[in-house]
Amino acid sequence: MAYSREEQETCLVFDPVKGTWNVYSNVPKHIRKLSKITELFTIEEEDGKPICVKGVLTEKQVGMRAERMMSDEQKRAAAERLAEARDKKDGAQ
Repeated sequence: MAYSREEQETCLVFDPVKGTWNVYSNVPKHIRKLSKITELFTIEEEDGKPICVKGVLTEKQVGMRAERMMSDEQKRAAAERLAEARDKKDGAQ
């Protein structure tokens, strides 16, 4: 039986000696994405589809990005700059 949303998880563990990430997942969306970038080993399957997998990723296959937080003033200023750039572009054509 597939995992309920409360039971679903994806875990990444970094091995600094090998420079690789060990990945485990039972989240269908993550399984689909991971299967496109690395070989996965099926731990459990249902109706011929993997529902729990593990695999290994290289260090370069994993990225970490900080979410950019903007204040209302920064958002307003960015919107004004974009509007000005659009006006200049429309005026040049």
